[in-house]
Amino acid sequence: MKYFLRIILMCSCMASPLAFGEAFEAGLSALERGHYSTAMRAWLKLARSGAAEAQNNVGHMYEEGYGVSQNYAQAMTWYKQSAEQGLPEAQHNVGMLYFHGYGTAQNYRVALQWFKRAAQQDLADSQYMLGLSYHQGKGVGLDYELAKYWFLKSAKQAYANAQFMLAFMLQAGDGGESEPFKALVWSELARRHGKTDADDIANLSKLLVEDEEIARALAYADQCLETNYQKCPQ
Repeated sequence: MKYFLRIILMCSCMASPLAFGEAFEAGLSALERGHYSTAMRAWLKLARSGAAEAQNNVGHMYEEGYGVSQNYAQAMTWYKQSAEQGLPEAQHNVGMLYFHGYGTAQNYRVALQWFKRAAQQDLADSQYMLGLSYHQGKGVGLDYELAKYWFLKSAKQAYANAQFMLAFMLQAGDGGESEPFKALVWSELARRHGKTDADDIANLSKLLVEDEEIARALAYADQCLETNYQKCPQ
C-alpha cells in the first residue's frame, strides 16, 4: 500500500492574527491554481516566523517538489519544526518519512514514536499506522491485540484503510477466532468509503454466515454510520 502524507488545508485563524490568516489562505488559493512558487512564498515567510501550520505545508512542498526541487531532507526539517510544536499532521509526516526512509535512514522504531504522538491527538492516519506497525511487527513486537485496538480507533473515524484492515483481521482470526459477521460489517463500511477490494473479505465472510446474518450485518453497517460510529461491532 501507498500512504499519502497529510497537508493542513485550513488555518487556526482564531488563534492567529488576521494577517496570518490572509497570507495562509493566499497560499492555499495559489496551490489550488497550481501556482506552487507563489504558495511557497506565502507560506515560507509564515513558517520562518514560527507558524506550525505553514511549516508543515512548506515541508509538504519540499516533499512533493512543488515550486522547489524535491528535497526530503528539507521536508523533514520543516516537518520536525512543526511537529515539535505539537501539530499532529506534522508529527504524522515525520513518522512517514522515517517509516519509508525518505530523507533519512529508514527507522520503524522512531516512526512509531512519532505516530504515537499524533495518534494520542486522535489523528486517524497515525492510529492506522500504529495498527499497521503492530500487525506487521515493524519497530515493535508483533501484537495483534494492539493492532486491532488502533485499527478500531481509526476505523471509527471513517478511515477506510483501517476499516479494511480491521475486517481482514477479524476474518483471518488474527490473534483469536475468526469472526466473519464482524468482518462483514467492517468490510461493508470500508467498501462504502471507497475500498473496492473489501469485497474480497465480504465475499469470504458471506460463505461463513447464514443468509439472515448477511442482511443483519448490512443493517448493522447502516446503524454504525447513523450513530457516527457509536454503535459498531468491537
